[in-house]
Amino acid sequence: MVGAPLSMEELTDAQRLDRFALKYAHDGCQVREVRKVPHDTLSGYAWSVRFSEGS
Repeated sequence: MVGAPLSMEELTDAQRLDRFALKYAHDGCQVREVRKVPHDTLSGYAWSVRFSEGS
């Protein structure tokens, strides 16, 4: 696929899990849940990532 990566909003739940799983894999973490939560930023939200540590 050519072009910029999709924004988090454009991804499915499974794709978001995969994206964060790749980010945290080097720490031996397994991502369990990714969800959008309200936050006091310009966008009005943040991504909450729940994961477990260990192998």
